[in-house]
Amino acid sequence: MAGTAKEKTESVVETAAESVSPEGQAARIIRTNVLWSMGAGVIPLAFVDTAAVMAVQIKMLKELADAYGVPFRANAGKSAVAALLGGLTAAGVSNGFLATGLFHGLVRSVPVVGPLVGWATMPAFAAAATYAVGKVFDQHFAAGGTFLTFDPKKVQDYFRQKFEEARKRGPAAAAKEAA
Repeated sequence: MAGTAKEKTESVVETAAESVSPEGQAARIIRTNVLWSMGAGVIPLAFVDTAAVMAVQIKMLKELADAYGVPFRANAGKSAVAALLGGLTAAGVSNGFLATGLFHGLVRSVPVVGPLVGWATMPAFAAAATYAVGKVFDQHFAAGGTFLTFDPKKVQDYFRQKFEEARKRGPAAAAKEAA
């Protein structure tokens, strides 16, 4: 009898998990990966932290694609993330973001102080960027888009808006809002 009850419980849990909408799954996926990217941003080595954050973002894109039933294309995902983040940097020329980024890069190369600056700022940047990438692809996949139909130029404003929202509110708020 206990085996039967256990089987029924497992069946109910599986049914509940399957009934979660792609949008509900996407919110959980984004929240989880924002937290992972914050952790990756703590890595004290320049470029290693960036590579780790990029890996988290690609993993998130795979999970979002799976949630929406979209075929995953790793190369297209990498290109899309690079285009979105590159657009953010290009847009930053006008608002001082790039100057801050260049200053940040120079400061990170200073022994002792540099790693501390990176440790203090990279998690917040990683969280905001991951949140924005997740929101862009959540919207794109929800509208029936695929990696082949993704056009970073069309979503650049939305990406910047979501990045700025997350940056201003902080990493914890970005993770919470993704839920």
